[in-house]
Amino acid sequence: MGGSSLQLVLTFVLFLLCTKPTLGNYWSVGDANLGCKEHERQALVKIKEDLIDDYDHLSSWSTRVGREDCCKWRGVNCNNQTGHIIQLNLNISDVEPLRGKLSPFLSELQYLNFLNVSYNDFNHTQIPKSIGSLSNLRHLDLYNANFGRNIPFQLGNLSNLQYLDLGENHFNKPENIEWLPQLSSLEYLCMSTINLSKVNNWLNVVNKLSYLTSLYLYSCSLPNIFPIPHVNSSTSLDILDLSVNNLTLPSSVIEWLSNSNTSVVELYLYDNQFQGLIPNAFSKINSLEVLSLHDNEFEGGIPKSFSGMCNLKTLSLSSNNLSEQLLGIVHNLTGCANHSIEKLYLDDNHIMGSFPDLTTFPSLRVLWLSENQLSGTIPESLGKQFNLERLYIGGNPFEGVISETHFSKLTKLKVFHIYDNSLVFNFSSNWVPPFQLDELYMNNCQLPHFPKWLQTQKNYYWLDLAKSGISDTLSNSYWIFPTHLRYIDLSGNKINGHIPNLLLESSFHFVINLHSNKLEGEIPPFVFKGLHLNLSNNTFSKLALSLCEASNNSLEFLDLSNNRLSEELPNCWMHFEGLKILKLANNHFHGKIPSSMGSLIEIETLDLGNNNFSGELPLTLKNCTKLIFLDLRNNSLSGPIPMWLGRSHPN
Repeated sequence: MGGSSLQLVLTFVLFLLCTKPTLGNYWSVGDANLGCKEHERQALVKIKEDLIDDYDHLSSWSTRVGREDCCKWRGVNCNNQTGHIIQLNLNISDVEPLRGKLSPFLSELQYLNFLNVSYNDFNHTQIPKSIGSLSNLRHLDLYNANFGRNIPFQLGNLSNLQYLDLGENHFNKPENIEWLPQLSSLEYLCMSTINLSKVNNWLNVVNKLSYLTSLYLYSCSLPNIFPIPHVNSSTSLDILDLSVNNLTLPSSVIEWLSNSNTSVVELYLYDNQFQGLIPNAFSKINSLEVLSLHDNEFEGGIPKSFSGMCNLKTLSLSSNNLSEQLLGIVHNLTGCANHSIEKLYLDDNHIMGSFPDLTTFPSLRVLWLSENQLSGTIPESLGKQFNLERLYIGGNPFEGVISETHFSKLTKLKVFHIYDNSLVFNFSSNWVPPFQLDELYMNNCQLPHFPKWLQTQKNYYWLDLAKSGISDTLSNSYWIFPTHLRYIDLSGNKINGHIPNLLLESSFHFVINLHSNKLEGEIPPFVFKGLHLNLSNNTFSKLALSLCEASNNSLEFLDLSNNRLSEELPNCWMHFEGLKILKLANNHFHGKIPSSMGSLIEIETLDLGNNNFSGELPLTLKNCTKLIFLDLRNNSLSGPIPMWLGRSHPN
């Protein structure tokens, strides 16, 4: 019995050994020790030689012993059965780009099907013509890589290409793009910011790409679509972006899309020169989910036919000349569209009338009504918009009372802008809102005190309560500074006391604007960790220790003017080399101007006027070659005006 079992086991083991290659192929498991091909590894080495890698992103691209397998190099992906390189991704960092030029040795990687070199800096060099020989390429992303010169027509040889992004580069103005139709498999095309003003037949060319689903021609100086060509091929466009092109004939765009049997889902036509009434014909594109027409010159209101756009989720009409009553706009969207619309942008128009009941728009998540001419009261029915996440209604002369009822079911609200109005805010002292805000913008409202309910908000990073009549003591209101601060503006109030010294967790370079209050005492170190700091027009009296405790080359704007700072200016400005604007005027600083101010190599405005500085100007100021404005008046400076002043400052 034991012998038979042993024989059975040995037979099974032999079967496994004999069938291992077959099983391996079935499960697509390659040889772990296969490694990359030598000639492809050498090609990568040549490619690296043409690149300037300031941040050592490609340190793994090494020929040292133990690191020769290029399939393990950063950004490289190989076929695990053949060892050939099939993907190369050099989109490593949009803030730490590779520089140099893209090597023609790319053509050695003949099995490549994916190439991404976007967000690099190739210094206006040309795309290598040899890329056109990569016949297996399906995905080519050259977006925002600072390429220049002519777009090589050899790209037309890439007949298997499905994705091509040439946008945001600095190519010469092409005479034609006749190579494009050869890319018969193309599904995604971006040529944004390429000047196509000479390509009068661009639409004919695009219509030949019958599998195209996404077309981005943003800011291409496109000629108008006129006359409409007869379209034979049916396109499959889902996304079309023709924004920022000075187009004047919206009806021609609609006619093209109607003739080509498309089912466009997203249509972006913003920032053109469309005038007059919004065409009814947009409603014929009943597949539309996103229609972006902002920053044009449309007048009147929204056509009644829009009510039948049952798939419409986003409608953007900001920054036009619409003047209809808001109630009429709501009425013309009511029918079918009101149930589907999630985002409605109507800000910066001339829309009039009262704020209507919007409960017939149950899906509404984003509502922009800012900067119009709406008036009257805000209905309590607003509190029933339970899906609302972002609400912008500032810049309208609303009146009446805002109460807790207006927010009763707004559990998803994240952003609330309600600036510049005469509303009375009536909240009980123990009110706990049903939401947690990210942004609150109540500039120029009537708030005698910090809203107590703000203490319940744990997530906000953007707060603007400027010019709202607040007269609280900041020393007792440290909670007003959000933990993850990005922006806070409490300027133009009557806030007194000290700024508390906080330890913020924010990794962002924040903005603090507390000017024109009654703040006093020492300026704490944490405020100098930001990007922009304005503490002018207060009564602060101490600076030195706090400034030298900080070190921040990202600080660009610092205004401490019109305070009571009365010490010698500390000599630690080498910690703030990024400063562009420094205003210390109208204080009581004395002593010499510190020599470390010569470290401010980015400085453009330096205002030291109306202090008690003495001695001569430090020679190091010669280093501040970007200086445009220098104010030293009403000090006690001595010595001749330096000859280098002006010569070293050409601006």
